[in-house]
Amino acid sequence: MSRFQARTAIIVTALLLIVASSASALDLGGHDRDGTVIGLTLGYGWNSIEYTKEGGAPRETGNIGSFTGAFRVGWASSDYFIASIGFTGWRRDYYTFTPTSSKAYAFMLEGYFFPLGEGFWVKGGVGRGTLDFYAKAALPINDVIFNETAWSWSTGAGYEFRISDGAGVGISYDFLYIPVGEFAGFNDVSSISHNLSLNIHFYM
Repeated sequence: MSRFQARTAIIVTALLLIVASSASALDLGGHDRDGTVIGLTLGYGWNSIEYTKEGGAPRETGNIGSFTGAFRVGWASSDYFIASIGFTGWRRDYYTFTPTSSKAYAFMLEGYFFPLGEGFWVKGGVGRGTLDFYAKAALPINDVIFNETAWSWSTGAGYEFRISDGAGVGISYDFLYIPVGEFAGFNDVSSISHNLSLNIHFYM
């Protein structure tokens, strides 16, 4: 992960914290959390693939944007914490020198922490992420096809407006890092996704 991407994650989280502090007076409704929680995330993401060639300097594909989403089921043990397991994914077909398809998706175990019991939250998670990459060549035998799964991690932050006893809606920033290793002569291959989304929780 480059320094620029790390700084981006920190800056976006800080901005969400500022927005949350300003918006807290507008938040209406109770925040009792106890039991099953279903979450949906819909938004737009930017994905890049970092890699190095043997004897070469680190490189990256640059950010490719696409719609993204996630689904999760969890359990709220208190107003302050939600544990969940879910699926998040990103996909884009694009053209560089050749038709290319890139998919990054993961099954994650995540924890959401609400420091004040409402409004602002931060999260962290670990799971299994997959990078699925395909680049078409002039001859099919030279096509680049790669599908590799690795232990991955996620982090993020957001703010939730509780709009009823059973639902909360807000904004979120999500970061997903999938380090998949080597393929086709490339080393240290990793997928990095930044997502800005509408985040919805249904409290059962």
